[in-house]
Amino acid sequence: MESYRQGVGRWGEEVAVQHVVKSGWEILARNWRRGHLEVDLVALDGPWIVIVEVKTRSEPVQAGWHRLVSKAQQDRLIRAARVFLAQHPDQGLEVRFDVLAVLRNRYGHRIIHTRDAFYPLMR
Repeated sequence: MESYRQGVGRWGEEVAVQHVVKSGWEILARNWRRGHLEVDLVALDGPWIVIVEVKTRSEPVQAGWHRLVSKAQQDRLIRAARVFLAQHPDQGLEVRFDVLAVLRNRYGHRIIHTRDAFYPLMR
């Protein structure tokens, strides 16, 4: 049985998908997993493969997006992106990491979309 938190998260991901599709993006994968690595959305935005982390919260949110995605989560997303790209070498595009915060309140919701939310360190 799905918990309330899981249901809210699933709803937020659906809102995020609708947002990026309306923006003209192509969804390549939803809830992509390999082992312990997971990406909420992988999308194509022109010349970019976008790795999207979706965070659903109730307003008011006390922290900015940068506090919603920890350094450890960023590192996992970067590793996941590398695995995804290795499995899809035909894409050959630049990679970008975005955060979509879906903020709910009693009147509905709003989306805060942060492009280039963080950058991987070159190794």
